[in-house]
Amino acid sequence: MKLSQDVLLGGFFTVVGAVSALIATRYPFGTSSRMGPGYFPLIVSSLLIVTGLLVLLRSRLASSEPLPVIGWKPLVIVPAAILIFGLVIEPLGLPLAVLLLTILSATTSVKFRLNWRAFAGSLAFAAFCSVLFVELLGLPVPIVGNWLQAVGSY
Repeated sequence: MKLSQDVLLGGFFTVVGAVSALIATRYPFGTSSRMGPGYFPLIVSSLLIVTGLLVLLRSRLASSEPLPVIGWKPLVIVPAAILIFGLVIEPLGLPLAVLLLTILSATTSVKFRLNWRAFAGSLAFAAFCSVLFVELLGLPVPIVGNWLQAVGSY
């Protein structure tokens, strides 16, 4: 069996399903009329295992595409941008943290150019997120961070 996308995907589904099923067996299963906390996770895990095995079977019977070249840039920059977002949301506030997250994540695209349009779109998205999460949903996230409040007090 050649290593292909189908082999990796089928293996991933099967392993995640098996681990989830093992965890789900620790909870009471119950019956169909009175389901326990392990009922739904075990059913979903079993379906995930079956799906993984079917994908593995398909990779064995049909010719599947070889693995493409892995794009390392998005795999490194996007998690780093999320980490930076989590670190700067308190000191900078939500709008600037979202602006930074959006621009950093967008740099992974080959079409990205840092120009006024990219900045304006990120700014609009940051404003939208601020209104949505702080004003409409009432999340206790600062609009103006600690660092900016300290700068404004001088």
